[in-house]
Amino acid sequence: MSAVQEKCSLKEAYSMDREFISVMSIEEAVRSAGPDTAYYGGGTEIERLGSGVAQKKLILLNHIPELYGIRQQAGEVRIGAMTTFSQALKDPAAPAYLKEALLFCGSFQKRNMATIGGNIAAWRSDSYLVPTLLAADALLEIADASGIRQIDAADYANEEIRSSNALITAVVLPDEGDSLHVLSKRYANTVESHAYLTIAMGRMDDTYHIGLAVKGCGIYTPDIRNWSLAWREAGVQDDMFGSEAYKKYLTGVTLDDMYEKLSQEGGDWR
Repeated sequence: MSAVQEKCSLKEAYSMDREFISVMSIEEAVRSAGPDTAYYGGGTEIERLGSGVAQKKLILLNHIPELYGIRQQAGEVRIGAMTTFSQALKDPAAPAYLKEALLFCGSFQKRNMATIGGNIAAWRSDSYLVPTLLAADALLEIADASGIRQIDAADYANEEIRSSNALITAVVLPDEGDSLHVLSKRYANTVESHAYLTIAMGRMDDTYHIGLAVKGCGIYTPDIRNWSLAWREAGVQDDMFGSEAYKKYLTGVTLDDMYEKLSQEGGDWR
């Protein structure tokens, strides 16, 4: 299928008045990006009703081989941004703690479409993956006009980075080993519902990291010794999922339980 045919078929499939730009390399994708464009991976976010993606020009990433695949290297696991949830679940190189988070997505069809990079880039407050990546102290490989570099996953919360047309090309995770342990928990009404709380805690040697996503509020990396401070700053409200007090209680008991389990392997507050 030619690039022109691909553009037409995608337009017909999604019935949208949008222009699809097919690119063949990371460099071409970055050059094509601008204030009126958005990157198009699996499409589960852009095609979602009410996603808020207003851009009419979508840059197709599916012909860039560097964005696919999982490989282990020097104690790390590099996962290409266009790797789908299903592909990562089947790959023995993907860490078990990541697979646990991938299975938070209860829809088999969505797992076949959703990409690792897309879920991170959306930076949604009910993200399947971001809290676990924060707890694992993951790195993101991003590309922009200045080239390709790595940043801490937590730094992607910076609005300036997310609005700079930077393309997530890969996520780099610590490989599973004796020094890394990550636990994740998702609270939702059903397996298909959006989570109202997603909590993860990781321990690397003696250092602990927390990833916390509160639907409608945001994503946080609170200090393990004083997580309630971040909670107060979040401004959590009562809603259809429960009261602010209930959600704070769930967060507290979950973090306590995670810390107890992780500290059995050693370590202390850091």
